[in-house]
Amino acid sequence: MKSREIKLAQEYLAEANLYNDEIDGKQGSNTDQAIHAALTSNAAMLPADWAGWTDKRKAIAYLQLVCRQQDIESGEIDGFYGPQTEYAIGRLATLKTTGTLPRGFADITPLRVNPHGFPTEGHASLTDYYGEPCTAQLVKVNCPWVLRLDWNLSQTTRAISIHNKLSDSLTTVLENIYAHYGEAGIKAHGLDRYGGSYNCRKKRGSVAAWSTHAWGIAIDWYPSKNKLKWDSDRASLAQPELDAWWAFWEQEGWVSLGRLEDRDWMHVQAAKR
Repeated sequence: MKSREIKLAQEYLAEANLYNDEIDGKQGSNTDQAIHAALTSNAAMLPADWAGWTDKRKAIAYLQLVCRQQDIESGEIDGFYGPQTEYAIGRLATLKTTGTLPRGFADITPLRVNPHGFPTEGHASLTDYYGEPCTAQLVKVNCPWVLRLDWNLSQTTRAISIHNKLSDSLTTVLENIYAHYGEAGIKAHGLDRYGGSYNCRKKRGSVAAWSTHAWGIAIDWYPSKNKLKWDSDRASLAQPELDAWWAFWEQEGWVSLGRLEDRDWMHVQAAKR
């Protein structure tokens, strides 16, 4: 377990009056004794052999127990740290910090409309609609707010290079976003942190398939806080305050990979999936 997860266990143990030592994220003897006491009090919820588990396994089981008590699904209380337990503990940590549970990905429903008839993502359909990759007729769309390159914040621009078929749609999206969030909201949510648009490259991890960026039909936003493998619990653009941001894109038929697949929340594209 990570130090922050031991600290989380210590905080819950302290609230239960089972632990009065320092909240330091270190699994010492006092923490182990408090965990054992907590599990003893809830032995009816545990497997019969729990008392013989290692201290590390008991600590995991304790957080699984707390998750269940807080109506967070963590699977069986078995003391094993798998993906479901890790996800549940992450939600428990958010609850402890904010007082509310984060919205789950299952609660996010993207708007599936296609007013401009954007093609599905696939080489043949994209090429038929947009032309060959890396040969797009690009135009520069002016963004209503100043964009800072996410990897070099001192470098700014207002111009987004995009396929010429998308200029009107992108303009509409950006104007609606600016009217809704304003300068202050845009900066507060990092919507001025630009990750780029056109890029003649293959998909990450592929030697054959072209990225939608190669057609000039995709844009990345705030990459440092919306990394490729981050899910909705971590990605800044997955927060409820950004629902309007995505609504403006989706009303125009653009697609968020984050909203569809809970990954790559930085990415939005004018191609359906």
